[in-house]
Amino acid sequence: MMCDNLFFKIVWVIVYGITAYFTFTDKMMMAMYWMAGGMFAQALVDIIYHFWPKKKC
Repeated sequence: MMCDNLFFKIVWVIVYGITAYFTFTDKMMMAMYWMAGGMFAQALVDIIYHFWPKKKC
């Protein structure tokens, strides 16, 4: 994960927590949708964050 922002880390923990909830309640299709959507969103945020101009101190 390239994005070192605490907000996004909390978002990913929540998304994967929802995935785990669906997995352990035997709703595997919803778990797969959340996992795929979460991974896609995480990759998208990381690539945008990578190309965002960084401030120099």
